[in-house]
Amino acid sequence: MSTSLSSWRARPVLSFSIFALALTAARLAALFVSEANLGPDEAQYWVWSGEPALGYYSKPPFIAWTIAASTALFGNAEWAVRLAAPFFHLGAAYFLFALARRLYDDAVGFWTGVGWLTLPGVSLSSMLITTDAPLLFFWAAALYCFFRLIERANGGARSPSALFWAVALGASVGFGLLSKYAMIYFPLGAALAVLVSTQARKGLAMRDAAIAALVAGAIVAPNLAWNAAHEFHTLSHTAANANWGGSMFHPAKLFEFLGAQAGVFGPIPILLLIWGLARLPRRLAAAGEARGRDLALLALAAPPLAIVSMQAFVSRAHANWAAAAYPAALVLVTAWAFRARIGAAIRASVGLNLVACLVFLAGLANFALVDALGLSGAVKPVRGWAPQGAAVAAAAEGFDAVLVDDRELMGALLYYARGGPPVVALDSNRRVDHHYEAFMAFDPERQKRVLFVSERNDLTPVQGRFGGIAPAGEITADLSPGRRRTLYLFALSDPAE
Repeated sequence: MSTSLSSWRARPVLSFSIFALALTAARLAALFVSEANLGPDEAQYWVWSGEPALGYYSKPPFIAWTIAASTALFGNAEWAVRLAAPFFHLGAAYFLFALARRLYDDAVGFWTGVGWLTLPGVSLSSMLITTDAPLLFFWAAALYCFFRLIERANGGARSPSALFWAVALGASVGFGLLSKYAMIYFPLGAALAVLVSTQARKGLAMRDAAIAALVAGAIVAPNLAWNAAHEFHTLSHTAANANWGGSMFHPAKLFEFLGAQAGVFGPIPILLLIWGLARLPRRLAAAGEARGRDLALLALAAPPLAIVSMQAFVSRAHANWAAAAYPAALVLVTAWAFRARIGAAIRASVGLNLVACLVFLAGLANFALVDALGLSGAVKPVRGWAPQGAAVAAAAEGFDAVLVDDRELMGALLYYARGGPPVVALDSNRRVDHHYEAFMAFDPERQKRVLFVSERNDLTPVQGRFGGIAPAGEITADLSPGRRRTLYLFALSDPAE
C-alpha cells in the first residue's frame, strides 16, 4: 500500500485499485477472525433477512435483502451477515475516485478515493452491517451520475446518452431510498445545486430530471405501498426517531453533534471544511472554471449537514445521521486543499486515518488489545452475546417460548439462542414500539409456559400477567475487566388471557 501511495502519479487508476483492494482485503480478513458478536441492530436486520418483504417496521428493505443474499451464499456466521459492508464502501470509493478525477484532476481523484476508504466513519461502517453502507454507496453513485448528466448536457467529454445517466441517477436515488430514507436529502441537494451553480442549472434539462424522478419513484413505490398497508410503520418510526415531543432547543446537543463529526469525517477533513467555508468567497474566486462544480458539490453536501444540525439543536441527533454530506464534501475539501497547495494536509489525513483503521482492525481481531487501550466500553454492545445466548437456549429447554421485554436483548437472543424455543416479545406498555412487538409478539393462548429473560432484575413488566412466577437463575458474561452483563431468568406460567 505504501508503494501505491507514493507512486500514484504514474498510474493513478492502478495505484488506487491496489490500495483500495488491499485495504478491503484487510477488512475482510478482520471480519473472518473478528471477536465481535452482532450488535442489536445487526441482529434485527438478520432476523428481517429471513423474512423477505418490501418493508420492515423501522427501516426500508434493502439492508435485509443484502443480508439475505450474503447468508444464502455463505451461511449465518457473523462475517457472512456483515460481508457486504466493506464492498459497499469499496464501490463508493470507486465512484468518488472517478468523479473527483473527472471534475478536477488525477491528484484530487486519487486522494479522494483513498481518503474515503480511510475516513473514521467508513472504517467503522465497513465492519458492521448497517443501513449507512448501502446508503453511501448509492449516494456516491448518484453523485457521479448527476455530474455526468449535467456534463453531457453541457456538451462536455463524450459520454453515453443523457437518457442513460438520467435513468442511472434515478435508480441510484431509488435504491438509496430503499436503503435509508436519508437519501431524500439528495434531491434537495440537487435542487439547491441547480439554484446556485450555473453549470448545474444549464446542464440539467427538465426532461432528464423528470426521468430520474420517475425511475426513483418507481423503485421506491412498492415500499411506500407496504408502508400504506402496515399503518406507515417505517415512516412513523422515522418521524418518532426525531423525538420532537420533548423539550426543544438544546445548544449543547448541537455542539456535541458537531464535535462528533470529527469522528465521522476525520479531524483534518473537518478542519479543512471549516477553513474552506470560512473563506468561501476566496475559495470560489480561486476556482476559476471549477466554480460551478465547487458550488454544486457544496449544495449537495449542505442539506444533510444543515438539517441534521437543526435536528440536533431542536432535539438530538446521532453522529452518523449527517454521513450523507461527506461524499460530496470529501471531493470538495480535497480539491480545495490541492488548489491552495496544501495537499500535504490531505496526505497527512490519509496517513493518520489509515493508522487508526489498522489499529481498529487489530482490535476487532483481538479484544485484548481493546482492553489494553482502555476502550472496552466501545465494544460492549458486540461482546459476550454468544455464550449468553447459548446458555439461554439451554435453560429454555422444555419451555414454550423465551419471553423478552427489550428490543436489543431480543435481537441478540434471536441470533445467539437459535435452536431453542421461539423468542417472543412482551408488550409491556400495551403499545407497539418496535418490529418484534408488531410481528413476533407473545401469544398467551399458545405459549403457556415461558422463560422470561431480562437485563433488569425487575418483575414489574410481568406482574399480574402470569399466575406462576419463579426465579430460574442468572447468566453472566464478562465483557472486560470490571465489566459484566447479567441476564435474569424467571419461569412464568398460567398467563392471563
